[in-house]
Amino acid sequence: MKSIKKLAKPLSLAALLTITGISTSAQAGYYEDFGQKAGIASIISDFVGVVAADNRINSYFAHANIPHLKEALTNQVCEALGGPCKYTGPAMGPMHQSMGVTQAAFNALTEDLITAMTNHHVSVPAQNHLIKILAPMSNDIITK
Repeated sequence: MKSIKKLAKPLSLAALLTITGISTSAQAGYYEDFGQKAGIASIISDFVGVVAADNRINSYFAHANIPHLKEALTNQVCEALGGPCKYTGPAMGPMHQSMGVTQAAFNALTEDLITAMTNHHVSVPAQNHLIKILAPMSNDIITK
């Protein structure tokens, strides 16, 4: 949590999204900023490890098929960043409906993603771009 520790208090997802927007014409460059599919896979692998160590949210993933989760998240992020991957997993709403995900849990997951991206030296604008893409999913994921 290098980037968050420098702050007086952790940023909420809402605060993160107030950062200046990123033009869609720059999207193609973000896929490269993340190291293409191999870089994304490495970030996701570390992200899953950070989540596993996070007592605030690791219980949500206690029965997850971790290799499948890593593959699905890699493809989802790759596609979101304009890469050639295709996410073929279930829609976010049905998948999370019975999980009871709270706003606090969603924010913790976002913090863990930021930690993984920071550990892989992804630029802050590139991080913000991905968060801006993923943030609307909160409407389908947060159920409690």
